[in-house]
Amino acid sequence: MDINEEIRGYMARNMGREEFIKYVATAIEHQLKEWDGNYEVFLLMLKKYEFMINNGDKYYHVKISENELDSLQKTSPFGLDRKVWTELETQGLEVIRGSGNYIETILS
Repeated sequence: MDINEEIRGYMARNMGREEFIKYVATAIEHQLKEWDGNYEVFLLMLKKYEFMINNGDKYYHVKISENELDSLQKTSPFGLDRKVWTELETQGLEVIRGSGNYIETILS
């Protein structure tokens, strides 16, 4: 999956909170589906935002408060992505790394 840091920076600075988190959820889902088409990503917006990801019988959850989302969005174009991927990896999701891919951009 191709990603441009300059464009993402513009998006992070100019998109509203909900529009941006939906965009990031879509990017995460695209990456997961490149690895395995059975992944599904759901984004709930309750008191906190919650990413729910499943693949068969495996489930992963990442919760983010509005304040944390605002901070991540302002701090780095990929701050929200990094938070979600790091948490998913901590929960046991196998993250496939490779030179020049989206994950290396996010986690390097």
